Amino acid sequence: MIAESDPWAVLGQPGNAGELCTAWLQLLARRLGPRALAGLVLVRGDDQAFVPVAMFPSALDAAYLSDTAQAALDSASGVRRPQADGSLQVAYPVNALSGGAPRMAGMVLLHLQPADDASQGQALTDLHWGAGWLAEQLGRQVHAGHDQRLDHAGFLLDLQAGVLAQPDLDRAWFELVNRLATHLGCHQVLFGQALRQGVRVRAMSHAAWFDERSGLLQQAAQAMNEAYDQRLRTVAPAPADDNPAAATGVSRALRSYVAASGSAAACALPLEDRGELAGVCLLQRDTPFDAEALRLLDMVAVALGPPLALLQARHERLWAHARRSGGLALGRLVDGSHPGWKLGAALFAVLLLLAALWPVDYRVTAKAVLEGEVQQAAVAPFAGFIRQAPARAGDVVRKGQVLAVLEDKELKLEADRWLAELQIAEKREREARANGERPELRLASAQAAQARAQWQLAQDKLARVQVLAPFDGVVVRGDLSQQLGSPVELGKVLFELAPLATWRVIVQVDERDIADLADGRRGELVLTSLPGSAWALRVLRITPVSVPDQGRNHFRVEAALDRAGPEMRPGMEGVAKIDAGQRSLLWIGTHRFTDWLRLTWWRWWL
Repeated sequence: MIAESDPWAVLGQPGNAGELCTAWLQLLARRLGPRALAGLVLVRGDDQAFVPVAMFPSALDAAYLSDTAQAALDSASGVRRPQADGSLQVAYPVNALSGGAPRMAGMVLLHLQPADDASQGQALTDLHWGAGWLAEQLGRQVHAGHDQRLDHAGFLLDLQAGVLAQPDLDRAWFELVNRLATHLGCHQVLFGQALRQGVRVRAMSHAAWFDERSGLLQQAAQAMNEAYDQRLRTVAPAPADDNPAAATGVSRALRSYVAASGSAAACALPLEDRGELAGVCLLQRDTPFDAEALRLLDMVAVALGPPLALLQARHERLWAHARRSGGLALGRLVDGSHPGWKLGAALFAVLLLLAALWPVDYRVTAKAVLEGEVQQAAVAPFAGFIRQAPARAGDVVRKGQVLAVLEDKELKLEADRWLAELQIAEKREREARANGERPELRLASAQAAQARAQWQLAQDKLARVQVLAPFDGVVVRGDLSQQLGSPVELGKVLFELAPLATWRVIVQVDERDIADLADGRRGELVLTSLPGSAWALRVLRITPVSVPDQGRNHFRVEAALDRAGPEMRPGMEGVAKIDAGQRSLLWIGTHRFTDWLRLTWWRWWL
């Protein structure tokens, strides 16, 4: 039999499942009397394993009951196992409702001495009725635990929502300390922000203002720093050793603060987020922190660390954010975590070193336009009107081919008029010579010379009515097919022609790259319309004048092609790459940015 006690008093107010089962087993043992040789109560723990919480006799070696217990667990029902000596081993499951469904919360094992069937039947009846009452009591404790966890979860959600809803950090910290003080019955709660140099007090519950320089707050900061350095919760006075939530941190500074502040108990709680501390809460109240309060504080530390870290990161300044991000990245490179990051960083460093030491050909890239080496204009030989215009831009023409024809009616009439004037003047000249009239002869000779010159001029214009191609080539510009009958002025450019045999390339080099080029540099040209072919070129001349274009300045660089293709046409655009020596890959990839940095530094600071 187990030790005599007052089990009824314990059943009225059990402290935990162990006390409840012990008192119940005492009463069952009294009820069964000498019929019970041994008894054992198993209860399902947090790790889902069944552990013994009550037994009789007190020095019972329950190993011999393990086969019966295992059989009951396997079948999830009661088991009766008669023994060779006539005794009986009984395993009876204790089921309690969990989540609306029955669940085995424990098990009662009894070893009954040999007896008749009636005596054993009565013992089993007592066990059945007693187990039903025990199942109800265990179910209540389970539900009580669930209710308490639900209360804690609701408080944590409300606390998170209240903190995250604040528009700035000061209000978020103030909301945190006030809610903790109200829920945990604390007369004062302090919050200290974790900085590089330590913890700084930022908020005090139920106080809109406080003086950080006061001696008491300096001691509070030291107590917070103590928990900050250890990354552990500290409690003063320290919990009992049998408390499952007992703190492991050294609390010397916290005890000194408790003595100075006159509080009965205090707890310094670090709020951690992925290895980094967002802050430390210092809670003070007039009663010691029990196990349940410490468990709730541990949940607060886990639940509030990430939101506070998120809020502080969102409100920190740009330089502080950059410094923190850089520190995290550097820490990942030197600690034992994230091997993939370290491998990637090592590969990047090797590639960067190779890029800095490996020289390659550096080529200046710029837009290029193809032009004929010689471009000649076909102009209007005289003022007139366009009669025909068979040629247009893009046509390939031969030397002497008609490009356009001007109207010649007026020219013919003018030629005929001056021819008549010439004949009249020559007749007068003959009559004056025959009559010997010298003044009249001189006048007639002058008129004849004038008429002859005008007639010759008209004949010359008639000979140039047709505008002819000066050489074999292609019409680069000009299309008069829509301007038939329109007037043209003397010297107006009607067409521009370029030969098909010789070309030149005009490269528009950015002013940032012009210093890397020189006459005679070699390169390649790829035209947009012919991307599959590349033509070698050579720089002929760099013009010393820059031309603005789309907000940037470029220099006109003339280059000659080593060979020309029959498919080339003037005006084609493409990309030219001109050799400019050898540079490292790192310099090629970063020189534009470093040049900009130098210029900006010189402009603003030097």
